[in-house]
Order: sequence, then C-alpha cells, then structure tokens
Amino acid sequence: MSPILSLRSVWLSYRRGPRHVVRVLADVSLELRAGEVLVVRAQRAQGKTSLLRIAAGIERPDRGVVEFADKDLWRLSDKQRARLLRGQIALIERDGPPLDVPVLTGVALPLLDVYGRRRAYIAASSALERVGASECAGQRWGELADWERALVALAHGIVCKPQLLLIDDLTATLGMGESEEIARLLRAIADEWETALLICADDSRLTGSADRIATLAGGSLMAPPPTPLIEQGKVIDFPGERPQRAS
Repeated sequence: MSPILSLRSVWLSYRRGPRHVVRVLADVSLELRAGEVLVVRAQRAQGKTSLLRIAAGIERPDRGVVEFADKDLWRLSDKQRARLLRGQIALIERDGPPLDVPVLTGVALPLLDVYGRRRAYIAASSALERVGASECAGQRWGELADWERALVALAHGIVCKPQLLLIDDLTATLGMGESEEIARLLRAIADEWETALLICADDSRLTGSADRIATLAGGSLMAPPPTPLIEQGKVIDFPGERPQRAS
C-alpha cells in the first residue's frame, strides 16, 4: 500500500539577519499510511509547526520531496494545493479557526462552496456530534473553555473526512484526563475512516493514540521503522537516552 504522506530528505532554514541562518529541519524523512497514527514529540521551537505546514503543502522546504497520495505537492499549482487543503488534507492548530461566527457556521464554512448550505450544516453538525461538542454549536470561539476549543478545532478538521489529518499541539492547555480523551477520539477516527494522522506535541499525553512515536530535536527526526506496535509495545525515543517503553 502506497503511503498517504511521504517526506524524503526535507530541509528547511530561516534567515535571521544578513549572516545568521537558523536550521529548522535537517534531512527529515517519514512515511505515513492510511489509518496510521504517528506522534512526533518535540519541545517548543524545535520545528513541529514547520513540519506540519510542509506536510500540508503550505510551506515549501528548501529542498526535498513532499508527496501526498503519490502526488508531489510542489509540482501542483497553488489552486490544486488549496483544493487539497479544503478536502483531503486538514491542519488543526492549537489556536483554532480565527472566526467570529457561531461554532456551527465556522465548522460548516469549508464545505459551503462544495456541498451547499444545507448539506454543509448537516455535515458540520455531524462532526460536532462525533467529537462530543454539539452543545457548542451556537457559541463563539471566544466563549469556549479550553476543552471545548480542542473539540471544536477537531470537528473543524474532520468535517471533510480528510485522508490526512495534521495536528499541532492540540492538548497543550488540557489536563491529563482531557488529553487522554482526545487521544481516544483520534485513535477512533484513524481506525473508522482510515485517516492518516501526523500529530506533533511537546509532551507524551497523545502517545496513547500512536502506532509509532518519534522525536524531533535539532532539526532531525528520530523515528523507529514502521513496525506494528501491537507486538513490540509503544517505544518513545528521547534524544541522548536509551529508548523507554511507555506505560
């Protein structure tokens, strides 16, 4: 089975002033297949968001290949990449969709042009119900608690039932129990819809949803091979330490 997402030898740097260059990603490669969940652990300012934006086709790497479903994203036109982001690829960021409209309307917006108003609102209502956030439908983003924001952001990401779901620090402000519930939701979505999930987080609270766990540090991605973890147990790699088994 061909991977849904493939990154091969991806490099990214940012220039800071005339002489200083900050390396963000260095020779990063990964593959992700349908229904597979990969959690990438990294501390702040280690390139998590850049990795996800590159995987989504939003940010272009300095060099390397980024493929979605065997399509080289940077051989597509801007319009083609934008179309993928409205349907087959979804990026969920911690701050959520910056929309000052009722939650139901905000979740429905990506579908209005394709589905029409009635079907888009039905799909949005279904997505909110799927994550347990139906009671938030009439509220606005600024009125939501952190837990409700995480659920609404997730509903916004899954409303199109994407093939690839990219998640950036969704549980950073949540407690352990709430994070574990998000992990269960993500695992169920991957299993039910065969959606590929790439999750970036700065702690271990979402690793319960993972098939594979990797670390990102100093621009390098350290990941075990895509071997089923049912037999081996989940392994967390920490830079400079021996692998430890997750409890």
